[in-house]
Formats: sequence, structure tokens, C-alpha cells
Amino acid sequence: MALFGKKPNHYRIDKNKRDERQVLSFEQLPLEEYENQDENAPKLDKKKILIAVGILILLVLCVLLYFSRDSLASCVSSLGKGKSFSAVVSGSGVDAGNFRSFAGGLAYASDTGFICLDSEGNEKFSAQHGFAHPVMKTGGNTAMVYDLGSTGFIIADNTKVLHSKDAERNIFLGDIASDMSYALVTEESGYNAKLSAYTQEHKVRYTYSFTECYITSMALSPDGEGAVVCGITAENGSQVNIIYLVDFSKEEPVAKHTVAGDLIFDCDYLSKNSVCLIGSEASYVINGSRFSNLTKKSYSQMTLTAYDINTDVGVLAISLSRSGDGRNCSVEYINSSGKTEKTIETDLALKTLSTFKDRLAVCDNKGVHLYRHNGDLISSAEVNSDCKQIRLASANYVYVLGLSHIVGISF
Repeated sequence: MALFGKKPNHYRIDKNKRDERQVLSFEQLPLEEYENQDENAPKLDKKKILIAVGILILLVLCVLLYFSRDSLASCVSSLGKGKSFSAVVSGSGVDAGNFRSFAGGLAYASDTGFICLDSEGNEKFSAQHGFAHPVMKTGGNTAMVYDLGSTGFIIADNTKVLHSKDAERNIFLGDIASDMSYALVTEESGYNAKLSAYTQEHKVRYTYSFTECYITSMALSPDGEGAVVCGITAENGSQVNIIYLVDFSKEEPVAKHTVAGDLIFDCDYLSKNSVCLIGSEASYVINGSRFSNLTKKSYSQMTLTAYDINTDVGVLAISLSRSGDGRNCSVEYINSSGKTEKTIETDLALKTLSTFKDRLAVCDNKGVHLYRHNGDLISSAEVNSDCKQIRLASANYVYVLGLSHIVGISF
């Protein structure tokens, strides 16, 4: 088609005659007509202006949401039903082990500080630290944060720092009991490590130096009167774990066990007279009045993908994958006697799990799933695949740790 409907290469310029032009000079108007120009001018449509401004604001918000969709993803995924929240993580990262239910809310240690939130995600207290490798432990309503491989540590509740000090030597491990007594495993000249237990008044009450192994894990008893300590050594070219059961009222350990062919990397108490040990090939329970019985729970060529030690009900829950890719996980409940109470079968690839009384919460790449004690699924909620840890705070409330956000989900 020709341009503007004209023949090609033919253009016409129509000039208005001088007397047909609509140009008007105000200087040629009488003064009274000049003053009436504003009154006679077309009036702006305020309703149309408000609509246009609203559309513009909406477009700006859409653009902002689009470009920040990755950072907001953790908090805009389905949060479940009821009262939920999303809070931004303080600092640039939180290790999965440094995230726990605490004092009616939750606490975590990031690379920059110790932070306490209430159950609605509001910050109650925070304390900055300069630790290069912070590790957090909790006992009742108090928490310890220590600098792994260095000397610094603090003890705090959800309102203030109660104690801050440097240990005499670099810290390997630490733990705190509900009565605010605590223990540290540190370097020791001439020995592989030294265990030191302290009272609530920060007085040394017990020490023990280790010569035959390097300490890999330690946990205080619920009453703060003893500890389980796990170490590793080599015998005849094989890897051997040594487990010490310590009573702070006695100079020497009350029991000692050896486990070969495995690597034990965590331990805790299931009751006053029962401890559990987590290894790469099996889990173990030591119990009895003098911790004389050791029960082994082999993974039977399955892969351990997650575990949770529930000291409130005395249960160890382990997730074992029947597939090489981590899917088809079974969750087994092991009690303080070392017996498997029940098994919950899933087709999920579980990354983390948490127990609370008769509830089990698990997380895979698609969401958080809440089960009853008998294995019945209650409900599920979508979360991002960046989920690092979950903690059941009650029978129907779960805290979820992501890369940059913490989410509370009510089922």
C-alpha cells in the first residue's frame, strides 16, 4: 500500500489560509476574556488520573517482584494453613546444626551473630560475635555458641548474653545442660584433647585428658552430671571408635566401648541411662545402669539421609534410603532400649526430619510433610528446594531454614 494512501513519490502539503488558522494571541483579547480563559479551559478528569497512577504503581511493583523473585521465593511459596511467617536470615549463612527450637520460639547462630525469634518470627534478641566457625548448642532456655578451632564462646538466653569468655586453649567441642552447667573439649599440651566440665558459676568441676584417641563428638547428660564422649583412633590399620561414659563425680569413666569399621560423628542422651550414637554405617544405643549394654542398628546397605535425636521422648529417628539416588526413604524410630518401635515408609527423598511427641515432619525437594505417629500423612506444604533444616515446634507448627529466609508453617 502507498504511504498514507497517496500515490508513490507524490506528496501534498496543504497550507491553511491566513484567515482559517486557529492560532490566537492572548495579547489580542480584551482583558476580561483573558481572565476567563482558565474558567473556559477543559477540566482534568481526576478519576482517570487516579486510575492511570494506580496502573503505573502496579506495573512498578510487578517489575520489582519479577527481578527479586529468587530472594523472595522462600517466603512466597505455600506456607501452609493458619498463622505463618517469613523472616530474613541475619548474616550471610546459617549451618543446619545451628538452627533449633528455643525458649518458646527459635534460635540460630549465623556467621555474624546469635539471634532469637519468637513464634511469630519477630526478633527478641540478637548478639553479634566475631567467630569464624560458630557452633550453637542449646539446653533448656540457655544456649552456648563457641568458635570451633578458636577460644571464644558465649552463653545466652533469649534476652541477653549471660557469660562471655575465652577458653585457655582452642575449642573442639562444647555443650550446655538445662541447668546452665556446660562442658568444653579443648586442646591440651601432651594429650590429644581435654574434657572440662563447669558449674553454673563457671567453676571447673571435672577434667579428663585423652591420650588414646581424637575426640569427634560429645554431649552432656540431661541433668548435667555426666557426659558421653566419642573418639577415633587406628588399630592394626583399621579405624576404631572409642566411646566413654563419664560421671563427673568419679575420676575415671564409668564405661568404655569400642566400635570398629564405622565412623561415629554424633551422639546424645535419650534418657539419663541411655545414649545414642550416629555412625555412617549404623546407629548404636548404649544403656543399662552402668551403660554396659551396646545395641547396634545396622543400615543394611541403605543410606542414612537424615536423623533427629528427641531427648524429650527418648527416641532416635533415622531416615534410610532404599535407592541409590536417595529416594524411597524409611523413617525408623529407635527407643532408649535400642529397639525399633515403628517404621514409616515413604517414596520421598528426605533431606531432613524432626520429631515432636507423636508427630513427624520431613522435608524433601518439594515441601514439608507432617505425619502422625502411626504413619498417616496429615498435610503438606510447598517450600523451596533450598530448605536446609526443619524443626517441629509443636504438633502442627514447623520452622524451616532456607538459604536466606526462615519460614514458620502452621498446618
